[in-house]
Amino acid sequence: PPRRSLGELRAVAPGVITAMHERRAGSSRFVVAIDGHIAATVSAELIGELGLRVGRRVDETEAARLSQAAARLEVFDKAVELLSVRARSVRDLTARLRRAGAGDDAIAGAVERLRGLGFLDDEAFARQLARSRVLSGGVSKRRIGVELQKRGIARDVADTAISETLADVDLDEDGAARAAALKRLRALTALDPATRRRRLYAFLARRGYAPDVITRVLREVIGDRAMAESTDDFGEDGD
Repeated sequence: PPRRSLGELRAVAPGVITAMHERRAGSSRFVVAIDGHIAATVSAELIGELGLRVGRRVDETEAARLSQAAARLEVFDKAVELLSVRARSVRDLTARLRRAGAGDDAIAGAVERLRGLGFLDDEAFARQLARSRVLSGGVSKRRIGVELQKRGIARDVADTAISETLADVDLDEDGAARAAALKRLRALTALDPATRRRRLYAFLARRGYAPDVITRVLREVIGDRAMAESTDDFGEDGD
């Protein structure tokens, strides 16, 4: 049979509830069987709201409610599972759920609920990612900003997160670039000097360091004379 999409509606037929049990102990998720067949997995909250119990008849309106609630709950639970693995931005989470086949309405409902619970917060995510990248070293604040914006973080939120992080850890960007260059240099010792300089320049540029930072760092790492020669190689004026 074809694979079901996440949150795909399953028709629930009216009938009599013949069994109802918790899916896992303490999960607050209940499997409801109607006329001897598993009909839906729903929350304890919905069980109480509808007054469901074994022996009670479920009418057509309630059956439709069970179907919709089960689909939305499946999307919400998947979102919680994804967030338990690692923090995500709203855009990250939305894209992941959409790839699994969840509909926009169900995703919007899950996102709204997770925000209300404090489990999904772009500002907190931005601070966490910025701090992680800064402490890992070798990445510029400009590169961190680009990564945050690719994750769907608003420019002002990203800028604030980076500024707060840099103030908190007192980052010396030249020092970070220097450490990255020295580490990379060990893998380039077999190359001729001109190629080594070009590779180092490109390496730091890919990590988002500005040309003036790269120039200062390479002067320290490979010397003024070598940098003067490398300027000709790059076709730049060193600014």
